[in-house]
Amino acid sequence: FMTWLTNELRYPQSCRKAKQQGIVSVTFVVERDGSITNIKLVARTHTPLDDEALRVIKAMPKWKPGENKGKPVRAVVGIPIVFAL
Repeated sequence: FMTWLTNELRYPQSCRKAKQQGIVSVTFVVERDGSITNIKLVARTHTPLDDEALRVIKAMPKWKPGENKGKPVRAVVGIPIVFAL
């Protein structure tokens, strides 16, 4: 996941120029079929960084769903996306 995220994440030029950095915390639900839903920004920073974090999360491929007693279940995942120059 981290390799994919690193390859897909693009630092917005406007933020790079203004030397804006920050951490965008995102939560989402991994559904039983592995799809991603209910994407939410928990901690925001600069709008272009927030928008890029949302773009990347929406573009993620399906995940392996969580399991409970051998059956797929929905799972909430939270991740910080760090934008640092």
